Amino acid sequence: MTSSGEFLETPPRAADYRAGPPDSDVDALAAMDALGDAIAVVGADWRVRYMNASWERILGAPREAALGHAFWDVYPGFTVEPGAAMIRTSLADGATRRFDLEHNVGGELRAYGVRVARDRTGNLVIVVSRAFAMLRSVRDKALEERSEENESLRALARQMSEVADSAELLALLCEAAAALCRGHGAAVLRTTEKQADAEIVSSVGIARQVGGLRFALAGTMMQRAITAREVATVDDFGSSGSPQARLVFDGQIGPMLMAPLIAHDRVLGALAVVRDARSVPFNTREAQRLRVIADHAALAMWKEQLYEQAQAGDAAKGRFLATISHELRTPLTALTGYEELLSDQVIGPLSDAQLDVLARVRAVTEHLAAMIEEVLAYTSLEEGREVVRPTDFLADDLVVAAAAMAEPQARRKQIAVICESSVEPVRLTSDVDKARQVLVNLAGNAVKFTDEGEVRLSVERVGDEVRFSVRDTGVGIAPEDLERLFQPFAQLETGPTRRYGGTGLGLYISGRLAGMLGGRIDVDSSPGVGSTFTLVLPVEVPV
Repeated sequence: MTSSGEFLETPPRAADYRAGPPDSDVDALAAMDALGDAIAVVGADWRVRYMNASWERILGAPREAALGHAFWDVYPGFTVEPGAAMIRTSLADGATRRFDLEHNVGGELRAYGVRVARDRTGNLVIVVSRAFAMLRSVRDKALEERSEENESLRALARQMSEVADSAELLALLCEAAAALCRGHGAAVLRTTEKQADAEIVSSVGIARQVGGLRFALAGTMMQRAITAREVATVDDFGSSGSPQARLVFDGQIGPMLMAPLIAHDRVLGALAVVRDARSVPFNTREAQRLRVIADHAALAMWKEQLYEQAQAGDAAKGRFLATISHELRTPLTALTGYEELLSDQVIGPLSDAQLDVLARVRAVTEHLAAMIEEVLAYTSLEEGREVVRPTDFLADDLVVAAAAMAEPQARRKQIAVICESSVEPVRLTSDVDKARQVLVNLAGNAVKFTDEGEVRLSVERVGDEVRFSVRDTGVGIAPEDLERLFQPFAQLETGPTRRYGGTGLGLYISGRLAGMLGGRIDVDSSPGVGSTFTLVLPVEVPV
C-alpha cells in the first residue's frame, strides 16, 4: 500500500504474521506501519493476521488484542450491510471493492472510506482511508452549517410573514442580518421617491448611532449597490473615501456589506451589515447570505407597503363614507319632518291620493335612513368605536321587539310574522341594543327575501347558549354563495336588474356585532325552500 492509499504491487506474504513476518517482508511491513491509512490483513478463517499502527489510531482499538482473534468479533462495526457482504465477496472472488463505513470512536460517530481486496496469498487486505474520513468530516460539517443556515432563513421568512407592524419588521430584519452575517450592527436604508436622498429607518448594534440620518445618495456605497443590483462590499469603510464615512461613523466602522432591496423591479432601499474597525472583512459566503436575506426582506417590505397602502385606502374610504352619510342625514331629517307635517295635515287637508303619495315618500325615506345608519355603523365598527355595554334582559322580549320592527314591511308584502316564545323564560346578560340590532336585521332580511309564506322568530336555551332563530320561506341561498354572505358590500345579485336593494352591509355588521358579544351567526339554507339564520349568544357575555 502506498501513501496515496493504493494497494502495493507486491503485498507481503501472510504465512504467520502473529509469529512475526519473514525477513523478506520486514521492509514492506515497516512501510505499511508508516502509512496514514489503516491496514489490516485477515486470513481465510477470518482471524486477524496483521494490522498497522494507523489502524489503532483511526479505529480506536488496540491491535495487540486483535491479532489471532476473529475479525467480526473484534470489530463488529464492519458487520453492517452492505459493507459486510462486500468484505465476504472480495475474500471469495478477489475483486477490489469500496464502500463507506460509519464507526463509533470514543462515543463519536465518524465516517470512513473502506477498500477491500484479496492478496496473492489468499488473505484479505482491508484499508480504511483516514484522508477520506477527514474530507467526509469537513463535508458533513459544511452540509450541517448549510442546513442550519437554510433553517435560519426559513425561520426568518416565517417571522417576517407574521409581523404586521412596519417598524417591528425592519427591526427584525436588522437583527437577523447582523446575526446571520456575523456583523456587529445592521441598518435598513430607504430611498426617497426620486432616489436622490436616503434615510436610515432602522438600525441595531453599532449602527444604531446613525438611526434616522438622512443623506444624499450620489456617490455612496448604497447608490453603487442599487445601480449594480448586487451586494457591494468594502473592507474598511472608514478609509473608503465615501463622503459619509467620516461624517457618519467617524472611523468606528470597518468592513461593510450593502445589499439592495428590490421587489418586483422596484427599489425599496438597501440593507447594510457592518463590523467594527478592528474586524476581519466579510467573506464571499457572508455576502451571498446577505443577498438571500435581502431578497426575502424586499418581498416582505413590499407586501408591508401594499398592506399599509390598503389600510390607508380603507381609512380614507371609511372617512368618506362617514362624512357623506352625516351630510345625507341632515337633509333627510328635514325631509322626514316635512312629510310628517303634511301627513298630519297641519298645513291643510289632503286627499286620500295625496296621503297615499306621502305614505310612499315615508317608506322611501325610512329605507334611505336605514341605509345611512348601516354605513355609519360600518364605519364605527371599522374604526373600533363600538363598545359592549352588558345588561340583563329576557330573550323573549328581544324576539317580540324584532318582530314588531319587521311587521310593517311584512304587512305590505302580506307575509305573516310569527313569534314563538321559549317554554321557560330565558334571561341573559349581554348588550341588548347590539343584540336587538342583529336580530332586527336578520328579521328584516327574512321579510325582504320572502315573497310569500311566513317569517318565524323563536328562541331557546341550549346549555350555556341562547339561540335566536329567524326562519323564512323565501328564495334560499345556494351553497356556493354562503361564504360571501358576511363580507362587506357583498350582494348575491349583481347588475342593474337585481330585485333586492341594500348596501350589502347588514350581515357583515351583524356578524361583527355577534362576535363582539361572544357569539356567532349560523346559517342553514336551501334554494327555493328558505333560510334559517340563528344568532347564538352566550348566557353571559365574556368580559
